[in-house]
Amino acid sequence: MHNFRRRGGDSFRIACVGLPHLAGAFDNAMIKLLLAGGPFMFATLAVSILTLAIFFWRLVFFLGKSSSSKYMLNTVVEMVESQKISKAIQTLSANTSPLAQLLSAALMRANRPEKEIRRAVEVTALKELPRVKAGTVYLPQLSNLATLLGLIGTIHGLIIAFQGAGSESVGTRQMYLSQGIAIAFYNTFFGLVTATMGIICYLILLPRMNAAMSLMEHSAAKVVDTILSVRDRMRKSA
Repeated sequence: MHNFRRRGGDSFRIACVGLPHLAGAFDNAMIKLLLAGGPFMFATLAVSILTLAIFFWRLVFFLGKSSSSKYMLNTVVEMVESQKISKAIQTLSANTSPLAQLLSAALMRANRPEKEIRRAVEVTALKELPRVKAGTVYLPQLSNLATLLGLIGTIHGLIIAFQGAGSESVGTRQMYLSQGIAIAFYNTFFGLVTATMGIICYLILLPRMNAAMSLMEHSAAKVVDTILSVRDRMRKSA
């Protein structure tokens, strides 16, 4: 048992020591791949980095707003039903989210006619919806851009491959051919991988974006209906 534990500890230490070497080897391989693929590989790399940055930015945004938005809606509805509209407006004033701006637009016109309240909500929604869609709508375009960059890199590689066709030296022709085909395949592969990644990221974010917009619409309608219901109740009791 003691020998087994010692061998296990030795294996763990060897693995820990080997991890930095593996990471360094992976980095070197990636750099060599980018250099071998030509300048368009770096352009595709920039697109892939931008795609991942947008994906994580919007994912954090949607995940963070989901639970807090429902809590905000319930809190505002309770305040409106308790006729504490001023307190509800004050509570929302510290929040800059699109939903908070939408609800504030309705609450600030609580004493106005119904048509004016709904019109204010619609105008505010037109201003705030681009904030919900920000970044996500660019992912399909980035995917298309990655595909085009991969195609341009492929054509660049084929041009290099055919440049050596007129050379008298067999070695030179083979060198140009192998280099050009390698560049073409590297760019095609990297472009398609980046494009696929962009589409997958978009498909993950799209339901969350639609859910956020649906929640905004539902919340605004519920708050407006609550305001009108409270007003009618007050008129009947007066």
